[in-house]
Amino acid sequence: MAPFGVDIPNGLTAGLVNDLKVARDASSGEAKPAAAKAAAWKAALKPASFRGVPFSVDMEERETGRRAATHEFPGRDIPYTEDLGRKARTITVEGYVLGADYMTRRDALIAACEAEGPAPLIVPWMPEIRVVCTACRKRESASEGGMARFSFTFAEAGSAATPTATTMPGVLAGTKADDALTAAGKVLDKTITVAGVPLPVSEATLTALRTLGGTMSGASSILRLGADIPGALARLANITPADLAGLLPSELSGPLFSLAGAYTSLDAAFGPDHASRASQLLAIALAAPTVQVPAGAGLVRTTISANQAAVYEYQRNAAVAEAARSASLSAPASRQEAAALRSQVVEAIDTVLDTSTDEGVYTSFTELRTTTVQALAEAAGSAPELATVRTNAVLPSLAVAQHVAPGADATEQETQLLARNRVRHPGFVPPGDLEVLRAL
Repeated sequence: MAPFGVDIPNGLTAGLVNDLKVARDASSGEAKPAAAKAAAWKAALKPASFRGVPFSVDMEERETGRRAATHEFPGRDIPYTEDLGRKARTITVEGYVLGADYMTRRDALIAACEAEGPAPLIVPWMPEIRVVCTACRKRESASEGGMARFSFTFAEAGSAATPTATTMPGVLAGTKADDALTAAGKVLDKTITVAGVPLPVSEATLTALRTLGGTMSGASSILRLGADIPGALARLANITPADLAGLLPSELSGPLFSLAGAYTSLDAAFGPDHASRASQLLAIALAAPTVQVPAGAGLVRTTISANQAAVYEYQRNAAVAEAARSASLSAPASRQEAAALRSQVVEAIDTVLDTSTDEGVYTSFTELRTTTVQALAEAAGSAPELATVRTNAVLPSLAVAQHVAPGADATEQETQLLARNRVRHPGFVPPGDLEVLRAL
């Protein structure tokens, strides 16, 4: 048996030797040794193996070609054959293992064929190819003791050309923000008391809801969004304290925050600058008052205080949820800004988690924090680095930009330099420290 488990029939070897004896060297005109000629192609052979398990080879066949669909049309003699691309290669290998340890090698080869996933196949005379073993047939006989023969069928593994769907972190965070808003609304509805209460309680509760609406409408970044807030304010203005008994408070306060269906408006209003909206929402959450029940208060004042506390808790939780949504959609100007926004949002969410005892709020805001951090990490990865440079003389902004980023677009660099440092005149940049963005 020849090396690498490749058996060369005697007749074939003799024929090759006879053919090679008549070969002449083109430069010297002398006959080359026949053995050297015969050994040249043998030297290129490689040890056969599959998934790293060696074996010997008797024969290997491959089937390939083109995939085609032949179209035959009525009344037309000439068909049309459509080329659909290369056919997947299939490989059939006849091999064997033998020797004192053949059983160990046999079992390893069977395990390799049954293992999951593609693996490299090497046959002595062909390049390596990644395949999947689709069939493995083993034969052993008493007449061939110490030997196991195999018939393998392999299919070309190729690569996954079909697109795989992944959820963008910003969109996923938006979904988690919806869940957080829903959980906050449920807490508001079960905490606040509006049915069967005295009129002063209803009046104070409606006043708290209208105050929340005024807070939201007074925020310029929120008001720019669209028609949700005006509609919610109009509804709050048209109901009476007596109407509260037949309504869920979340039905009145939810439209002030629920912006899940307004992604188009959100993008049109803010473009890439969602960070400003997130900051304003965080400010609204921070501004939510803390209500203390007066000592010795009666039932009416106690109920009023509890209802006000529920409204203000909803203000904080809903504003934090919407801030996280906007932060996840933002494109921070620098990595430092992305890190700062992430810290602000995470701190606000942690405040909600520390103060809430509701399981739904805790679960939804925990998931919201995770997805928001992932979205901001992705945004930070594509954002430039904020750096500080010092100039010692009054210079034109374009000259400073060319010095800061010699290989970048000087005009674009100049624009952000002027905006970030609030330079009054582009022709006269005063000496000192300047903040610039540098892509790493």
